Amino acid sequence: MQYFVGIDIGTGSTKALAVNADGLVIAKVQKAYDTLHDDHGMAEQDADMVLAAVQYCLESLSQSLNASPALISFSTAMHSLLAVDGSGHALTKSIIWSDNRAAAIAQDFRNTATIQDWYQRSAVPMHAMLPLCKIKWLQENQSQIFQEARKFVGIKEYILFQLTGGWVVDHAVAAAMGFLDIHNLDWNQEALNMAGISRQQLPEIKDAQTILPVVEGNPFSLSAATKIVLGSSDGAMANLGSGALDANTLAITIGTSAAVRIIQDQMHLDQQMSSFSYPITHGQFLVGGASNNGAQLLEWMQTKLFQSHTNTKDFFEQAEAIPIGSDGLTILPYLSGERAPIWKEDAKAVFFGMGPQHGQAHLVRAAMEAVVFNLYAIALSLPLQGQPKKIMASGGFIQNKFWLQMLADLFQLPVMINEDGDASARGALLLGLASAFSSIKLPVPTNQVIEPNSTVAASYQNAFKRFVQLSNSMVPLM
Repeated sequence: MQYFVGIDIGTGSTKALAVNADGLVIAKVQKAYDTLHDDHGMAEQDADMVLAAVQYCLESLSQSLNASPALISFSTAMHSLLAVDGSGHALTKSIIWSDNRAAAIAQDFRNTATIQDWYQRSAVPMHAMLPLCKIKWLQENQSQIFQEARKFVGIKEYILFQLTGGWVVDHAVAAAMGFLDIHNLDWNQEALNMAGISRQQLPEIKDAQTILPVVEGNPFSLSAATKIVLGSSDGAMANLGSGALDANTLAITIGTSAAVRIIQDQMHLDQQMSSFSYPITHGQFLVGGASNNGAQLLEWMQTKLFQSHTNTKDFFEQAEAIPIGSDGLTILPYLSGERAPIWKEDAKAVFFGMGPQHGQAHLVRAAMEAVVFNLYAIALSLPLQGQPKKIMASGGFIQNKFWLQMLADLFQLPVMINEDGDASARGALLLGLASAFSSIKLPVPTNQVIEPNSTVAASYQNAFKRFVQLSNSMVPLM
């Protein structure tokens, strides 16, 4: 049986989606892994554990479908970093996007006279998430590893090296490192100098649709007949997989973190250096902003604040009985610092306006509102070509219809969701098939549409204004 696989290497798990020659989904596999944290802002994962998760997904598909895949195409979480030696062995764990140890370095870079020039060439806001900052942190804090490193790569590049024997990176992931000059799609010497490395220490830049050869003796036991497609970032693939392919369609994802993205035919930069503009392929640019704080705010509230043992569905549903604005309770959701729209690594969560009338349900509702308010603030800050006409939603939050309705009512736009929900893996598949098996077409997924309720628009706007006023007042004090 001939089948094709899209793999999404996420922060919390790896997902694999398999389709047959008719483009129909025939199997899904997912494997989770842990993140290591400490009190100093560390957020790391065992790269070989992530590699093992990819291997588990592929082996599970091969066993259940009794064949090796004809195609594997990749999506990946951005901003991860590993230092590797000359043999490709990891000298560090995978330092993921939420690692905050380079916050002081990012602030020092923001204070330089040349930071605006760097942003105009890199099109990514300066932040501790960037591998550029993490490499500089390694130089200053783990100098022996920095000196021993032959390459600095992300988790997708590390896994592809095991499969293909080469170090390659796509344009979007390269841009997310902070080193790419998006005007000539080559490594930026100024950025290399900032980190103290050479261009030879980074992977070779390739188009996302590049087909890579399988190396003999690879740990996945794949045959040379399997085509490996380089793929791209999870954000870009989520847009592709959810059908958010033009400037009329916002893609909004809420998972552990959250993001607002739109695909345009030209890059867009802003003087505040608050939005990213990643090149994808063939004149497409992914413009948007990402938040550190999505569903993890609610998870923290359930497990840490309330230590609730109720199931997640019931925990969320209690918010439905609370009116818009949570009876005057406003939350700033910056539990894990924040990226867009405030770009402040040491930002903190704030609970404001709490009184004796507020209970657990009020806090849950206020937290859900805070996440969508922050996404709305990001959307308003983006340098968009036109007015979006709809939202394509993806991520774990699409299971919660109340949260989706809240999003539609705040934005006053229809919200569409794909029935399979695996937008990034589906996007990787679409990209890979277009590159290697162009005759195979995936059916257009059935979309559920949630229409906005115009009668509550004013109430949401009033609550949002309170959120913005609180953020503007509190963030400078953090």
